[in-house]
Amino acid sequence: MIEYHLVRSGRKTLSLQVKSGQVYVRAPYHVDEQYIESFIKKKNAWLKAKISEQKQTVDLCCDFTQGSELFLFGQLVTLNIVAAQNQEKSGVELTQKVDGKQALTIRLSAHIQAKLSRPSQRTVAVKNLLECFLAEQANIIIPPKVRYYSKLTQLNPTSIKIKKYTARWGSCNNKGELSFNYLLMMLPLDVIDYVIVHELCHLQHLNHSKDFWQLVSKYFPHHREAKLWIKRHQSALHWRVP
Repeated sequence: MIEYHLVRSGRKTLSLQVKSGQVYVRAPYHVDEQYIESFIKKKNAWLKAKISEQKQTVDLCCDFTQGSELFLFGQLVTLNIVAAQNQEKSGVELTQKVDGKQALTIRLSAHIQAKLSRPSQRTVAVKNLLECFLAEQANIIIPPKVRYYSKLTQLNPTSIKIKKYTARWGSCNNKGELSFNYLLMMLPLDVIDYVIVHELCHLQHLNHSKDFWQLVSKYFPHHREAKLWIKRHQSALHWRVP
């Protein structure tokens, strides 16, 4: 029998929720525990699948401080924040650490450092430099991919924009304009491909109908795996300063 937390209330129906790998049963006061356990047994396969899925989720949130980690093209990299030498400008570059792991080295110019009187200001400065770096990478990587898949699908957008979104990876409107989140650079390259195909297919189906998903499958057969990667790493892809 799967362990669960029982929450009684004046609600009228019985419901199940899996949160952080824990099962919560929300039940009306009048429903007895024997009925609840019978209900849980019927949902046993679904509950086990949800628990397993959540245990595989990466629980990570970058706080933009020295040694914190974030994803770059699907791989975890460590932030290495250093003071720029002499007249060096601020910048970000991918470097190799002594142990062979990759790091993102963030150089803070003397001009920026002179303005940092509190740790929170340093955090914001690091975040801003990383955003600029990811935006630059997105402008290099996304347009050629859009052109490639546009030619493949024969679906042509009227324009392409790259900017930051807080809750979506891309969008398509009824004018045929595509927009992409530059934080896509945190995802593996093949998952970025999926997002691009997804938005291109909205040029033909501006919805998530069966026909839409069939079109996505035609040009990106592994879209379920791509969606699962995003779902499993969702908490690590949040972009915020605590």
